[in-house]
Amino acid sequence: MPRTSRILLLLILAMATILRIWRIDGVPPGFHFDEAFEGLEAWRILTEPGYRPVFLAGNFGVPPLNAYANALMFGLAQALGGEAGPTAMRLTAALFGVAGVLAIYLLAAEMRRHEPDLPPALPLLSAASLALMRWHIHFSRIGIEPILVPLLWAGSAWLMLRGWRTGGWLSFLGAGVLMAAAAYTYQGAWVIPLLMVVLILHLAAGDRSRLAACWPPLVAAFGLALVLTLPLAHFFWQNPTLLLLRPDQIDAFDQVSASAPASLATNAWRTLRLFGPGQTGDLDVRRNLPGESALNLWQAAPFYLGLGLALWRVRRPVYALPVAGLVGLLLPGALSDQAPHFHRVLGAAAPAALLAGLGLAWLWQQASLRWRPDAARNWVRWALQGAVVVVLLAGGLVAARGYFVRWASQPSLYYAFDAGLWDVGQWVADQPVDQPIYLTPRAADHPTLAFAWRAGSGSRPAPVSFDGRHIFPMAVAAPPQAEHYVAIEHEDFRTQLLLPELFPDATIGPDFVDRAGQVYARVYNRLAGVKSLRAPPQPLSTFLGDGIRLEGYELLPDAPAPGGMLYVRLYWLVDALPEGDWTVFVHLLGQAKSDGSRLWAGRDSPPGNGSLPTGRWQPGWRVIDEFALQLPVDLPAGVYDLEIGMYQGDGAHLPAGGGSVHLGAVAIPASEAAP
Repeated sequence: MPRTSRILLLLILAMATILRIWRIDGVPPGFHFDEAFEGLEAWRILTEPGYRPVFLAGNFGVPPLNAYANALMFGLAQALGGEAGPTAMRLTAALFGVAGVLAIYLLAAEMRRHEPDLPPALPLLSAASLALMRWHIHFSRIGIEPILVPLLWAGSAWLMLRGWRTGGWLSFLGAGVLMAAAAYTYQGAWVIPLLMVVLILHLAAGDRSRLAACWPPLVAAFGLALVLTLPLAHFFWQNPTLLLLRPDQIDAFDQVSASAPASLATNAWRTLRLFGPGQTGDLDVRRNLPGESALNLWQAAPFYLGLGLALWRVRRPVYALPVAGLVGLLLPGALSDQAPHFHRVLGAAAPAALLAGLGLAWLWQQASLRWRPDAARNWVRWALQGAVVVVLLAGGLVAARGYFVRWASQPSLYYAFDAGLWDVGQWVADQPVDQPIYLTPRAADHPTLAFAWRAGSGSRPAPVSFDGRHIFPMAVAAPPQAEHYVAIEHEDFRTQLLLPELFPDATIGPDFVDRAGQVYARVYNRLAGVKSLRAPPQPLSTFLGDGIRLEGYELLPDAPAPGGMLYVRLYWLVDALPEGDWTVFVHLLGQAKSDGSRLWAGRDSPPGNGSLPTGRWQPGWRVIDEFALQLPVDLPAGVYDLEIGMYQGDGAHLPAGGGSVHLGAVAIPASEAAP
């Protein structure tokens, strides 16, 4: 490589690195569910010696390679005194992104060795196109696995072409390793081995003698890929439902109605339109500046020029390579819903960069070939080559502004990337280990929250989570130290109304505020030594069993009407730790109906609509559990019996013997006559 080319390549890689790590600790904000899920898996891989998954069954099924890479980064970060957290994961993605830029350079350089008439500037301009592509920059800064797909496609194609030219076993075997890695990376990368088969077939069609010389290492390459994917194949053999665990996303396979072809065609058209200019891209703010195409005008023009040149010479393998790669790597988007879905088709960024580089390099070459011999018109050559540089840099500036200014300032990013949840989780993780904390309405095992307190600086246990819209737990006795109730008020409207009644002396703060200045979550602090003043309006003292006592109940409204709702609040006291998870039933019984049943309205559900099962109740708690009963429109006027109880799937019952607890009578007034 000439010295000038080495310097320019280093500048491109430096530029790619800066665009992928600048402000990476805050752009994007927060720590989204998908990232946190893989972060938790990486944490387990790092900290649990026996945990070595070949496939991650959660989150609809995720291949594990990115999680292993993040586990290594977590270990490195800790060894250097850093933190195993979101920034470390995003640095992993940034490294994969920069490696993808280098892989595109190597692939383009190898393409030139096969086709010397390709423009000399192709490798540098292709690498620069990918380095400056907002689409690729964006996913180089998010800790999920799609960023590996452009790297693996470019790397596999480079090694395959190199092996074909040199006959080198190491190149072919390296391609086999990368093809196997695609199986462990992302479902959108599973097409890469097929694209390599297409490449080899095209090469062989033009040079059968070369195939005769290369077939042993070729067979070894694909054989190695097959052997390396056997553990994953065995896993899917034992767990076939996990192979296509995203049926609502990969929906083209089960569309058997007459409208299926139209739906597939629509998705394909939407996917092809993502390259712009003026086309509609991904509308999800988490994946894109909503609606913007993947390429801006400055990048789309050379892309379409390069695509035209490649199609014109598509019979030649190196020209067909980016076209086939583009079509194949866009295929997951055409076969899935939500098209255009930018991270499912991110692999297509690599061939798109090659085509854009081809367009720019062709213009550069034309300037040199047409006007270099004519000294009098040398200024034309310089002007055209200068225009190529301007187009490249202008595309990069527009892309950088689109990402770091326009996209990064979107208020909706706070919610799209779970920034509020991450802030809450970090606050909880920083509290003393023995500090009682309650959280509503998100479950404690939500990956964003769980990562914060499992890998946080305090490594504290998870708080008690419940859904305050249905249930509320509290200690009956005055606590010896303050207790914190963290209410995500953006989702839970009820807790902020109930807490002042339960703890009138509670203090408030800190608040977690979104980008619009609205309260996302608020901490209510129950002071030490303060008892709750809330008691059931209808007191009882009935012991059901398994450490559970019914203290009383409350009915809202006082005079329920047919067609309306009857809210039943049950006040439980926990005398001892329950041994089982019980389902609660609340039944409104009256005169026999035509089918002989006396049940007119009812609800069966674990406590808190399943958010706080009895297996997590603690001795000394009072639990306010609310059930909403939809009353029939034709409910006759009269007096009804309200009964409750608990049961399990194996037939166990509380109270024992299959009975129930009679709460009292509910009077249903006669409906008012219509005027």
